[in-house]
Parts: sequence; structure tokens; C-alpha cells
Amino acid sequence: MTEKPTVARFAVAGPISPKLTDALPLAERVHLALVQLSDGSSVFTGCDSSHKPLQGHRHAHIFCESNDCLGRGAQGEITHVTVYAPVGFETLEENALQGLKAIYCGSEPSVQLSLLGIGHPEDFGGMDPGKGHCPLLARSRCWISRTPFIPTRHPKVTRAEAIKCDDTGLQIGSPEHELRRLLKLGGFPEPVLVESVNGTWLGEQEVAWASFVCRRSNGEGRRAAYDSGYGFRIEFAEDVLGPVAVGYGAHFGLGEFGVNETENRDKSSSISGNEG
Repeated sequence: MTEKPTVARFAVAGPISPKLTDALPLAERVHLALVQLSDGSSVFTGCDSSHKPLQGHRHAHIFCESNDCLGRGAQGEITHVTVYAPVGFETLEENALQGLKAIYCGSEPSVQLSLLGIGHPEDFGGMDPGKGHCPLLARSRCWISRTPFIPTRHPKVTRAEAIKCDDTGLQIGSPEHELRRLLKLGGFPEPVLVESVNGTWLGEQEVAWASFVCRRSNGEGRRAAYDSGYGFRIEFAEDVLGPVAVGYGAHFGLGEFGVNETENRDKSSSISGNEG
């Protein structure tokens, strides 16, 4: 039996595109459009027929990308939108995805979308955006935040206000501790390296996490534990297949990690040099 597709990838086709800093509000609007087009499919709503949230994270994630390629992305604008649902798309969901042509603000289209294809992560993932690859769906050991990671738990302290630490010395509930916990829950291997980063590069400018919209305008899911976001560079002992997206708003464009192209290139060069 043919495996159900899990990925639909769109290019932003019109002249107007929000910046990656507005990934969350755009993803929310894409979500609402797909809910309407699918007549409330649980793949897009994330709820069952009685409106109870589905367990796990197998319903749709909506990722926004800013890739400097084909004359776009140089100012940090969103160039692609990728919808990923591990549960897979049936005919109903595929029809909704094929019918998604534009995102509206009032009666006017604010963002136009062009469907590039429906398939699986391996069909789109790669490290070269210039060839149409999706860096969020690549296979790599090294990953870096593209949108802010926002923990859903608060740091733990004792009644005497002493910091509560785990066996490794990390404060329980701290951003790094939460990242590691959520990666483990997501089925990823234990990272061998986690380092903090202050922002992400959009075009030729480094943009701080505080510049991103980090609060949903609607929805009744789990709330963020922090008012601002954090970023990290992660290295695993072996390649993992994306997407890597965790934390508050991970279904709506937050907590995204992309391939760290520079680090992967440096490691490949080092390996080649050692073999010589």
C-alpha cells in the first residue's frame, strides 16, 4: 500500500510577503484557511470530533521559510510555506492543500501561494535552497534555530528559592533543559552539543529573537512559559531527518530549526581533509 504523503510545500508567489519575524501570524492564517477548505479536518484542527486536542504531535505543522534564492529572501521575507503532518494526508486534506491559493486580509489577498508539490520529507529536504531544497526537511547532524524556541515550562526552584538542577547540572525548566526534554519526547537522539545563539540571519542582517512575534492571537493550547524566545545550535552524534521543531507554537512556525549549512560544510571539509 502506498504511504500517505505527509508534506505539502508552497512558494510565496505574489509581490507581497511578510518577514520571517511574522511567521507565527502567517502560519495561524494558513491554518485557518486549511481548516475552512477541509471542512474541519482533524489533521488541520488538531482536535477530534468532540473538539478535544489530539494526543501527540502528528497533526499539521505549518512552517515558514526565508531562503535567499531565486531573487527572493534577501530582506528576510518569507519565501516558502511548508505544511507537515506525520499522520499523513487523505484525499480530503490533499484537496484542501491544492485549493490553498492565497491568504486573505479582509477581502483582499495579502499573500499568494503556489503549490510546489505534495510528498514526503525526503522529496523536498536538502541543504541547497538555490536548487529548491527545504533546509527544514534535510538530513543533518547540525541544526540551528530559524525561529524562536519558546519553552512551555517555568524554571524550577525550591521553597527556599534555590535552583533545582537535574543530574547534569542544568536548571530544571530552563530553556536548554526544556529543549533537551522536548527533543527527547519528539524521538530525537540526545544532542552531543547545545549552544545558545542570539538571533538568526535574515538576508545580510542578524535579527534578534525579540523581533519575532511570539504570542498566538487565538487558540486554546498550552501557553508559553516565557515572554521572549531563545535560539540554539544543536549537534547530534548522527544525522537526523527534519523537521526539528519543538516548544510553544511549534505547529505555527515557532521553534523551527534549519540545517546549519556552514557547520556541515566545515565538518565535511575536515573529514575530506583527514581522509587525504
